[in-house]
Amino acid sequence: MGIAQKDVATLYFKDGKKLTGFAKLINGNQVKFKKSKSDKAEKFHFDNLEQVVINDKEKASTYIYLETRKGYFNVVRELEIGTVNLYVLEQTGYSSPMFVGGANGQMNMMHGNYYDIKNLYVSKGVNGEVTYLGSNQLFSKNFKNAASDYFADCPELVAKIQNKEYRKKHVKDIVHFYNLKCNGQHVVLTKQIKTP
Repeated sequence: MGIAQKDVATLYFKDGKKLTGFAKLINGNQVKFKKSKSDKAEKFHFDNLEQVVINDKEKASTYIYLETRKGYFNVVRELEIGTVNLYVLEQTGYSSPMFVGGANGQMNMMHGNYYDIKNLYVSKGVNGEVTYLGSNQLFSKNFKNAASDYFADCPELVAKIQNKEYRKKHVKDIVHFYNLKCNGQHVVLTKQIKTP
């Protein structure tokens, strides 16, 4: 994952410190930062950062260090924040050409190619368990079943997923729908339980 050039960014540290300047993500878990373009670059590890906000596209993108599996952290981009949070782990690169054996001892070359894998994660609440929802790859976890299970507490949304009104490509819309339409159900239930 990376950003082609240094973009205007703000680094928010866990100790409350804040730096504004130019930054890009490097090595999967670090940020290369300069206060001004003429300054010498410093590297910061995401272990020390609360979040990094980079103005890299039409709008700002927020990156955090998220435990995607027990004991395994990745830098992810926030796509939707609410009762349910949606994150994407973007992995891009180039797979180099390979030579494979063919008939009669011939060596055939398989061409290299660029790849762009987007793994989707969701969590409920601030410290909710992180759940993998799938990726943009052809052979990924069955999204329809995974999303239906995850959002099972919102029958209206599950129906839209099951009848294919919402598909994997609509994941941001799915989370947004849940946060807007299904969120109220949880608030009402919580209030009813707490009322004597």
